[in-house]
Amino acid sequence: MVEDKRLLTKAEAQQISEKFLLAKYYESKVGFTDCQLLDKGDIQVYQLRGKITMRSISKLDRFVTSKSANQYGLNIEIDANQGWIINYEII
Repeated sequence: MVEDKRLLTKAEAQQISEKFLLAKYYESKVGFTDCQLLDKGDIQVYQLRGKITMRSISKLDRFVTSKSANQYGLNIEIDANQGWIINYEII
């Protein structure tokens, strides 16, 4: 059996990341600022950085707090061959 050695493109990695994050954090907005292809051991990984703006829990929060209060940094790693999420963190 021959393996397909095609790597994901940066755009595909961003789409996978965004879909994953929006499934976990409903009605959020995701934006990426950096995307790098790295070698980690024997696999290649896309490391993406950006920001996520999450929806307010309370309707009152939308009027009282600033929009930047719900904005967080994010780091996510994706296997460049398989498209699997390896690790992510919201900071």
